Amino acid sequence: MATIPTEAVEIFGSGVLRAEGVVVDKEGNVWGGGRRGQVYKVSPDGVVEQVAQLPDRAIPNGVTLDRAGNFVYCDLRHKAVMRLSPQDGTVSMIADHAGDFPISIPNFASYDAEGNLYVSNSSSQEGSKVFGEFSNPQPNGAVVRIRPDGRGEVVASGIYFANGTAIDPNEDAVYVLESSRNDCVRIQINKDGTFGKPEIYASGFPALPDGMAFDVNRNLYITLPGVPTADKLEPRNTVIKVDTNGKWTELIDDPDGTKLNFPTNCAFGGPDMQTLYLANLEGEHMNKVHTPFRGHPLYHQR
Repeated sequence: MATIPTEAVEIFGSGVLRAEGVVVDKEGNVWGGGRRGQVYKVSPDGVVEQVAQLPDRAIPNGVTLDRAGNFVYCDLRHKAVMRLSPQDGTVSMIADHAGDFPISIPNFASYDAEGNLYVSNSSSQEGSKVFGEFSNPQPNGAVVRIRPDGRGEVVASGIYFANGTAIDPNEDAVYVLESSRNDCVRIQINKDGTFGKPEIYASGFPALPDGMAFDVNRNLYITLPGVPTADKLEPRNTVIKVDTNGKWTELIDDPDGTKLNFPTNCAFGGPDMQTLYLANLEGEHMNKVHTPFRGHPLYHQR
């Protein structure tokens, strides 16, 4: 049984169309990127503003913010991590390679405390071969790190459809969701700059995991939008909580889609950092729900 009833989940930001990602700035504004290249900013009281229309048919996937207030997004169309300056609408590329490694399906990006950007690359395959990985999981995904000076390197390969990423509040590991295996792996970040091998942290999720966020006690909150079938994703509309032992429990469950509509990512915000915001890939709104938990502030929120 879910911990938080569906009735406690609020519709938020009506008019935000098909947002994959969600991130909250220091002023409490909630940002998201629509599947048709829109960039939305929703005020704390729910007023929606379209800040920009990204050029060249960009498809923003996972999103975050940097400390200068730039909107950072994984662009599926251009196979790169991009930066939008909301002040003047300028778009620039952060990276389309990490060293010699081409970023082909950038999915999600997370900053650590030093401003390094960890980016999941879902698969090295393309087209229908990618979708085939959900019925026949393959270790074609990777995580890369882009340093502030632009240098990049591969953190780990051999990941099964690498999706959402999150940096441990202790800054000693990066976590990655494996969407084709319904689990989460942990990759140690060593003090000498090297990385450990991906180790399963939590598994056996009841649906495909997409995005996640930490609270200050190192619990994870993971969105489960749906269950893959032969030709589509059947809705599940669930959020789970994973404790520090890797044990998961249902936090929110809305199988009928009364509030959630394929929740793909989540982020903490609000004056007390206890509000969890959700992006709905198939919806025309976001959600928010007040929780008993305090979210871990991201790089741009500190």
